[in-house]
Amino acid sequence: MGVVDAVILMGGRAERLGGIAKGDLRVDGRTLLERVVAAAGMARQRVVVGDVGASALPVDVIVVREEPPFSGPAAAVAAGVAALPSRAGAEGEDAAADDAAADAVLLLAGDLPFVADAIAPLLAAFEGADAAGADGAMAVDEAGRAQYLTAVVRRAALDDAIAAAGPLEGASMRRLVAALRLVDVALPGRATMDVDTWADARAVGATAGEADGTDERSRSAIGTAPGTTTEGAST
Repeated sequence: MGVVDAVILMGGRAERLGGIAKGDLRVDGRTLLERVVAAAGMARQRVVVGDVGASALPVDVIVVREEPPFSGPAAAVAAGVAALPSRAGAEGEDAAADDAAADAVLLLAGDLPFVADAIAPLLAAFEGADAAGADGAMAVDEAGRAQYLTAVVRRAALDDAIAAAGPLEGASMRRLVAALRLVDVALPGRATMDVDTWADARAVGATAGEADGTDERSRSAIGTAPGTTTEGAST
């Protein structure tokens, strides 16, 4: 299927989590962000956009920030893509050259602890979509909701979408991908589980590890039973 790069978004203010660095929450001993970066291990180049917090990432992972910070997911995707190799390869040149643009970009949110389950189905669907002239493949959760940040998109189509979208500060992913032809990939619930609230954190078995710098308030909130109130926790 050619060369694939990955852009992983770890932005946002995590307001429903009391403003903590949610990427630092741990599932089975690894932070959320570490798990997503590992899931994208097949990518030639991985770029994280946002705050890596306490996550220990491989040395070859590029970390950037959208400008201005917290200007939304579309702006973050554009910042991540801008950090990827972009030189067009000459005819007959090795397409896997380190400075040549990839054939596709994997777009992932950084708070998907089980997204590894989604990678193979997405890439398989992308191969079929590419052959059919579509621009990529996107996950759809069990409720039928589009998961714009569990997707793989042709690099050329993504570049065109970014260029055509105009100013991206505050723009949604829906707006960014509106013109793209994406094949829906229905995935089981586990593959698309994210962590936006304390209830989500409990659902995925997230913990605040001693090494991640998460404070006692966060530990208390994760352990709070649904329906009770803790500062920073959902009720």
